[in-house]
Amino acid sequence: MKKSAAFIAGIMLFSVLLGACSNGTSGQASGDTIQIGLSAPISGTEAQYGEAYKNGAGLAVKEINDAGGINGKKVELVIQDDKGDAGEAVNVANKFTSNKDILAVVGHFNSSATLAAAPIYNKNKIVEVAPSSSAPGVTNAGDYTYRVITTDAFQADYLAKWSKELGYKKVALIYEQTDFGLGLLDVYKDAAPKNGVQLVANEAYVPGTKDFSTILTKIKEQQPDAIFIGGFYNEAALVAQQAQKLNLKTDFIGVDSLYSGALLELGGQSVEGFKLIGFFYPGGSNAEANKFAKAYEAAYSKQPDNHAAYAYDAASVILDAIKKGGTDRESIKKQLDTLKDFKGATGTLTFDQNGDVQTIPEKLVVKNGKFEIYK
Repeated sequence: MKKSAAFIAGIMLFSVLLGACSNGTSGQASGDTIQIGLSAPISGTEAQYGEAYKNGAGLAVKEINDAGGINGKKVELVIQDDKGDAGEAVNVANKFTSNKDILAVVGHFNSSATLAAAPIYNKNKIVEVAPSSSAPGVTNAGDYTYRVITTDAFQADYLAKWSKELGYKKVALIYEQTDFGLGLLDVYKDAAPKNGVQLVANEAYVPGTKDFSTILTKIKEQQPDAIFIGGFYNEAALVAQQAQKLNLKTDFIGVDSLYSGALLELGGQSVEGFKLIGFFYPGGSNAEANKFAKAYEAAYSKQPDNHAAYAYDAASVILDAIKKGGTDRESIKKQLDTLKDFKGATGTLTFDQNGDVQTIPEKLVVKNGKFEIYK
C-alpha cells in the first residue's frame, strides 16, 4: 500500500513545484460556514478505509453542528478523493491549499499520500492531520503535518517488548513489501534481540497476495513461537487459515493494522488467539471510545473500526483548535502545537514537537470471536 521511497521522493519534488503555483493565501473563514477538508480513498482498492474516514470525520462535524457550530457558524466537511494514490494526493492538496476557505485538512490515508502532499500543505501553511499514516518519515514531513496515530517504529518496538513478556524466544515475520512493512521489519529486527527474541525468518509478500503456502512452509521449518504479521487484516486472515491447513501451530501477533472486525469475519476460527495492539477499544475504560462507538452505530447502523475512530479524532482535534484559537490557518497550528491530554476515541492524545501523537495502546486478544483486553 505504501509506495517505494524513491517514488515518494519524486512525487514530493513534484509537490513542491506545484505548491509554488498555488495561492499561498493565509486562509481565514469567510461566509456562513467553516470549512475543513477531508482527503481519503473514496474510490479504488482502499475505498473501505475511505468510507470509514468519511463517516468518522463526518460524525465529528455533525456533533459540533448539532451543538450549535462554532461561533454561530456551521462546519462543512469538504471531501476529495485521493484514491490512496500519492499523485492524486498532490492534486487534492493543491485544490485545498488554493481554496482560502479551507482552514485545515484531515488526511491522508496512507503514508505515501501524506508524504507526497506534505510539502504543499507546509509551503502554504495549512495544517494536515493524518489519521493513520504511521511511517517514520512522516515525523519529519514538516511543521504543519500532524498525526493521531503512533509511528510504525513505536508500534514495532512496543510489540518486541510484548513478545518478551509473552515468553517468545523465536519469532518469524511476514510483512508486506511496502514502506509500511519494511519499516516494521527494520524496527522489530533491531528491537527483538534487545528483548531476548530471535527473528528466525522474515518473508515479504506483495499486497493482494492470496497464496502464502510457500512462505508458511519455509517458516514451519523454523518452529517459531509466534508469527508477526506486518500487514493488514485481509492477508492476515489468509495467513492464519493457510497455516492451519499446513498444521503450523504457533501464535500470531501484530500491530493495529490488523485490528478490524473484518479480521474476525474473514479469518473465523483460524484467528482465535491472535494478539495485537490497538488504540480504539469500545467497551473498556475509555469513556470517549464508548461514546463515539454508540454515536457511530446510531448514525450508520454499524460498528466503527479503528480507522473511523482515527478520522474522528483527527477532525476533533482540528475542531477543538478552531474553537479555542479562532478561524484562521495559523491560529489552528498554534493551538495544535499546544495539544496536551486531549480525550479522544483512540486514547489521551498529546502532540510532541514533531506533530507525532503520544499515547499508549491497549493489548488485545481475539477470544470467542471477539477482541478483548489481554490479561
